[in-house]
Amino acid sequence: MQNEGLWIPIAFFAMILGIVYMSYRKKERMALIQSGRDASILKEDGRCYSSLKWGLLLFGVGLGLLIAEFMAKYEVMSDEAAYFSMASIFGGMALIIDFFIEKHRKEGESEPTKTE
Repeated sequence: MQNEGLWIPIAFFAMILGIVYMSYRKKERMALIQSGRDASILKEDGRCYSSLKWGLLLFGVGLGLLIAEFMAKYEVMSDEAAYFSMASIFGGMALIIDFFIEKHRKEGESEPTKTE
């Protein structure tokens, strides 16, 4: 492996980022407790469609890689640019589609039902 020395700075940066995030989160929760508020307002509503999100993301990345294979085979783009760009574009499109699906579902749940 050529870039073995690259993983150490990346892991160090991720560790520092995690420590900072966790300390910020602890301070935020302590401030809520000291002011007498309930910390349950920080909880998510639990209606996140994570399986839909991951499914769309993996489908988008897979489709992007498939299209990149054809682009590289027919020399439309270089191999590296085709794989990276198509995986990123289709993965991003999948996440945008997931956002609109979840937004539509939440709007549908928040509308009051009519009884006639």
